[in-house]
Amino acid sequence: MESQLVWQYGSNSPNNSDNLETIRRWWGKLAGKEILWQQRLLPDGGNSDDLDWEPQRFDDRFAMTDPELKGITIYWRKPEETDTHNITARQFELDESRQQLYIYPKSQPKVVLRVAVPTIVYESLEVKPSALNCVAGDGKALLVLRDESQRLEVTVKLDGTLLDKLKSQLS
Repeated sequence: MESQLVWQYGSNSPNNSDNLETIRRWWGKLAGKEILWQQRLLPDGGNSDDLDWEPQRFDDRFAMTDPELKGITIYWRKPEETDTHNITARQFELDESRQQLYIYPKSQPKVVLRVAVPTIVYESLEVKPSALNCVAGDGKALLVLRDESQRLEVTVKLDGTLLDKLKSQLS
């Protein structure tokens, strides 16, 4: 977790209250957004960087309803529920670039929760073209890559802007 804001209960850090306010605003903006809710046990060293955050059986995905941070307690609801849930924290760590909030509950010192806005996961495909064809004209291009070993053909349509960008990257 590189670029993160940290709020910690009882901290004398001059940024502590500003960081809590930023976290409060971020939490409030989750209203109506789908989030991934994960809970893990901290290792003996207590470092959440060492945890496996790959999806697991008890992880939950839902649209956040009524998110609110009052004092050091977060509140929220799931859309299908009428009861409001809450957790009082001893520490928050917000990674704004990854849209992830780590919550260390005051009542459970060996637990960390991660609330994340799911990111788009791109599927990666490696193509080793055995054939390449490019047709260009009128500021457009059609690039066709054929990988005989995978019996795969990839067609890429490029408009003028992307064609120019490709040319500049190739030179």
